[in-house]
Amino acid sequence: MKKIIYYLFLLLPMVFFGQEIIHGLVINKRTQEPIYDALVRVDKKNTATLTDFEGKYELKATLNDTLVISSVGMKTQKVKVNRQEMNFELEEIKLEEKYGPSNDFKYKVLEARTPINTKDIENADNPKYNFKKNAQRNIFIIFVSELTSYDLNNEDLEFQQKYNVKYSLIGSYKIDYLTKYNKLTFKHLKKKYNKSWLRKIRKDAVGLEKE
Repeated sequence: MKKIIYYLFLLLPMVFFGQEIIHGLVINKRTQEPIYDALVRVDKKNTATLTDFEGKYELKATLNDTLVISSVGMKTQKVKVNRQEMNFELEEIKLEEKYGPSNDFKYKVLEARTPINTKDIENADNPKYNFKKNAQRNIFIIFVSELTSYDLNNEDLEFQQKYNVKYSLIGSYKIDYLTKYNKLTFKHLKKKYNKSWLRKIRKDAVGLEKE
């Protein structure tokens, strides 16, 4: 009986990892704070997601797939999938590493994004709060349902540049959050560009059918 249980235990990972939801947390190694909007993707596959305001992510992967984790100002990591929960600590890219030595400073760090505070975490599921914060930094996001990576075509890139917006993966956000957030972005576009953007926007933009 013990032998049977032992062999079943050995076979469990093989059964479990047909294709499962891998989840975890991405944080800054130095500050131990969560990293928002970090890209977590499966290498050589069209599967990717972004971390939420708490640094959390989830996506489908199989055993021995390689996850690539990256964020602005941080060193990219590549790690093979070996369990369902996988957490990552990204190291900051020091300016000396990227641009070479400087006499004016030593070990100044490229900050990836505006620091996340307690209020940000408390409002992680509040689309109005997050839209307003991003808008203050002139960042306007449109969540699209069929985007699985950031390999955008020329039409998408031209749209982003012309209307100063960024297409984004839906990540782990709920449909209600995505719809309300996009509605605020659409309202901004209407106010600034009238309806010219409606002819060129991706048709899989969440909530677009209501416009």
